[in-house]
Amino acid sequence: MQAAEDAEGRNARFEENDLDLEISRLRGRWELASVLNFLDVFGPILGKDLKLSAEDIEIGLVKPDASLARLHIQILKGMPPVSKTLEESDKWVTSLCKKLTMWWPWVAEGEIPLVPSKGEEISKYKELNPSDRLLLLRALCEVRADQHDAVSYINDALKEGTQISSFRKDALGRDGTGTSYWYDATSKGQSHRLYREIITSDSIPKDKDERRLSLPTIQWETLASNLEDFSKVAENFTFSKSSVEVAVSMKLQSDAIPTLEKIRKKKERAMKQKQRQDKLLKDVQISHCSGNTRSCRTRRPINYTFEAYDRTMEEAIQLTNKRKKSPVADQDKTRGSEDKSNSKDVSTDGDSERDVFPVSDSEDDTGYKVENHGSSDEDGVDGEMGNSEAHSSHAVSYPKGVRCSKRLAGVASHTILESRGLTTKQRLRQRPTRNSAIESVIVSDSEDEACEGKTDLSESN
Repeated sequence: MQAAEDAEGRNARFEENDLDLEISRLRGRWELASVLNFLDVFGPILGKDLKLSAEDIEIGLVKPDASLARLHIQILKGMPPVSKTLEESDKWVTSLCKKLTMWWPWVAEGEIPLVPSKGEEISKYKELNPSDRLLLLRALCEVRADQHDAVSYINDALKEGTQISSFRKDALGRDGTGTSYWYDATSKGQSHRLYREIITSDSIPKDKDERRLSLPTIQWETLASNLEDFSKVAENFTFSKSSVEVAVSMKLQSDAIPTLEKIRKKKERAMKQKQRQDKLLKDVQISHCSGNTRSCRTRRPINYTFEAYDRTMEEAIQLTNKRKKSPVADQDKTRGSEDKSNSKDVSTDGDSERDVFPVSDSEDDTGYKVENHGSSDEDGVDGEMGNSEAHSSHAVSYPKGVRCSKRLAGVASHTILESRGLTTKQRLRQRPTRNSAIESVIVSDSEDEACEGKTDLSESN
């Protein structure tokens, strides 16, 4: 078992070393820099969904994956006619071969690495060298740049005042030996690269007696692709004897390194946030597995029959009656009655002593006596009935400051008590009030005399 694990570890390390070696070889070719520049310049017409970093493209070229397939499909969609089977599984390889077979002599040199072969090109593409896949991708980018929408995009941008340097990179510096330095930073900041281009001339003899022909040889090298590489290059170029390298170092320290530091901090914050979320999710899963979850209600199955409805109603009624008979409800009632009695005691605290006095029926709410001057027989009958009731009823005694009124209650046995404080009572005594109900009963003197005259005439007759 241990031997198998060791073998797997060695294979993984070997694959990782092979991956790094192939990526370093790709970075030594100028075609990769051309592809990255194309994606940065023509990104708006390729679509916003295409978000790939330079590292993703490099890994996809070494080991074909979904990212590489999505990149090829997005580019092929802008080259009519578009195949209907383009988005099917690995069908884009066939479309790629058909497109490049016609365009290869105009966009690349040498022999095309892959040609259509009745479906076998799909398996052959996976067996190609990463450098050959890079050549195919770079040729596809060249064909896409010649399409009508891409040309119109460049022309419209130039008419609006966009600088040509936004589409065509300028060298960061050149020296007299044919060495040039290029700095390429994407507009979205996904990749930053520093390249060095060395151009040399090789002499090829044509004949023995004739002069030799010189052909330029281009050597491409990626000096930096991350913050550590940029910092190291800037430090080494600072103490260089070449003025071009010193200028490159100053440019990197002022532009490239601060931007890369911001990107590094942003990635670290995003990584810490993801770690916190993963930790919280892991804690929730652990608590759920251990059984320490929140208690849930017991749910009964749903039943829409009349028996179930009647049973539910009976249970609710029984539960309500049980709550009414519970000692907690009795305590609440007792507490409410005590609060009411306390409020009554507070309202009558103004008096030092509780004096008791009789209250007769002839007094109204204001405490004044009212004489009933009734002229008709009905009034007399009413008065006699009222007097009999008044004599038959016993005088009721109330504490001082409490007033009662039979008139308001309407029945002698149902008196209405009204408690007022000492200040209210004194204010009412100082300012007599007028009762409209009493005034309607009082009869003026002139009317009394008229009534008496009528009675005298009737008696005389």
